[in-house]
Amino acid sequence: MSLKLTLWGASLAALTLATAGAAGAATFIEPWTTSASGDFSAAIGDNGLGVAGGSPAGPSGSSTHSYDVATGMFTDTYSFVLPTGQAGASVITTLSGQAANDLTFTGISLNGAGGSTATGGGVSSAHVSFQDVVAGGEQELIITGQGGSAASFGGTVSFIQASDSEGSVGAVPEPAAWALLCMGFGAVGATLRQRRRADATSHRPLQSRS
Repeated sequence: MSLKLTLWGASLAALTLATAGAAGAATFIEPWTTSASGDFSAAIGDNGLGVAGGSPAGPSGSSTHSYDVATGMFTDTYSFVLPTGQAGASVITTLSGQAANDLTFTGISLNGAGGSTATGGGVSSAHVSFQDVVAGGEQELIITGQGGSAASFGGTVSFIQASDSEGSVGAVPEPAAWALLCMGFGAVGATLRQRRRADATSHRPLQSRS
């Protein structure tokens, strides 16, 4: 399977699963979804920087979240175990122009390998290209940034089997593949914001009718 198809499938998985993130914690890892070729991906994200806690250890992994209210700096760490192959990740958030709802990414790394961040065009994003993964070892994805307490983001961790990696260590997907991925993540960002607005509405007190 090509990297482009793998990433496209991952973006669709992120869009489908982002609405089911653990509402009781800031960070979450959704269940892994597997393709016919054996490659798989999982939606990850942060429900709100001002929300406390991460997700406990489970079949998909675990996550932790730290946020400094005074500075707006945050660090989200996602830990999981994968077979031998290669893994990469990308996250994105939409920007509304309201400080409390927006964040910018300052860093992303997978097992110590740094990625890149970008902010512009109404979004902030970060991605780290595919890195070698050895079966049995815990993988660690770290995402950092700065934002308001109501800011959130979504994204995907993608894994390809060793036989699909074409023998390339730390293969870098072609730009078009990342463009497809970001298209999916743009929808994820919109979905996360819609969910936050819906949650806020559902918690408003009912007004009595006279």
